[in-house]
Amino acid sequence: MKSHAEIVMALLSRPARFFAGRLQEIHAGRAAGILIVSALFFAAAGSRINTGGFSATAGSILFVNAVGMAAMGSLISYLALALTAGRRYPFARLWKIYSLSSGAVLLIAWVPSAFLFTEPWKWWLITSGMINGLGMSRTRAVIVVVFTFGALVAIVYGSLPLVT
Repeated sequence: MKSHAEIVMALLSRPARFFAGRLQEIHAGRAAGILIVSALFFAAAGSRINTGGFSATAGSILFVNAVGMAAMGSLISYLALALTAGRRYPFARLWKIYSLSSGAVLLIAWVPSAFLFTEPWKWWLITSGMINGLGMSRTRAVIVVVFTFGALVAIVYGSLPLVT
């Protein structure tokens, strides 16, 4: 837990420096662990707040959503970059950026209406990670993030009829 807190605090206090220097030190499994711990906290707190008492069903949905969105976002970004970029960006590094950025904001995202703050913050962290951690140009990073965000929104709204 101490390592988790240190990584999240370093990411939140100086994201550009963190992604430029420490991203290489963290392997994909550790980034996934940070995402999972934060997602568990998010799911437990969110299900408690949103249902008035802990609901395992609501908690499970929140957990799968938290981890799934990071996984889908990193996959969509990877595919977009693989199809358009002359330079290849490793999926593991994109996964680390998405996992760490999502893990950091999930610690506050359970608060009702916090998404107005945490979603833009998460996407800003991801953009910063692409620029400072992958050496991507600002323009390419912004285009990839906007495309990925749009694709995720389309997937969510496209799947609503299937869920209902």
